[in-house]
Amino acid sequence: MKVFSGKKFEVHVDKVGLPNGKERELEYVKHRGSAVIIPILEDKLILIRQYRPVIGKWIYELPAGSVEEEEDPLSTAKRELVEETGYEAEDLREILRFYPSPGITTELMHLYLAHGLKYVGAKPEEYEVIQVIPLKFTEVKNLLDKGEIEDGKTLIAIYYLMNKGILDP
Repeated sequence: MKVFSGKKFEVHVDKVGLPNGKERELEYVKHRGSAVIIPILEDKLILIRQYRPVIGKWIYELPAGSVEEEEDPLSTAKRELVEETGYEAEDLREILRFYPSPGITTELMHLYLAHGLKYVGAKPEEYEVIQVIPLKFTEVKNLLDKGEIEDGKTLIAIYYLMNKGILDP
């Protein structure tokens, strides 16, 4: 049963059957999914520093956004990259999908690697407070080492890139 409907998600409370034959009441967020973009410009990773009012602080993140109604994740990635950083990508390729919190939400995040960037001008939403910060890979590693990157999707993406040798400080 839907108990709340917003622009980006719905909150449901439903009885669900489990594989062990039992049932339980489940509260969860139904979400259309999101796209996360890893913009690489020569030897730099473009991060954003965004004020997040829910936690009341600025955090380093990769550009990202929710899939809008009747939009696919690739279109979301293209739109969000321009909105949040001002760059368009010549090559935008999905490299990973993951559920950030499958115990409470259906959200599936699609992670895209963006190359061949061309600056066209940022178009942030009026409620977004964003600083675009291109950083050399060594600077990104320093932020990691100091614990200054706290956003989960960004941590997953950076460690994935480091593991694959794509982001080599």
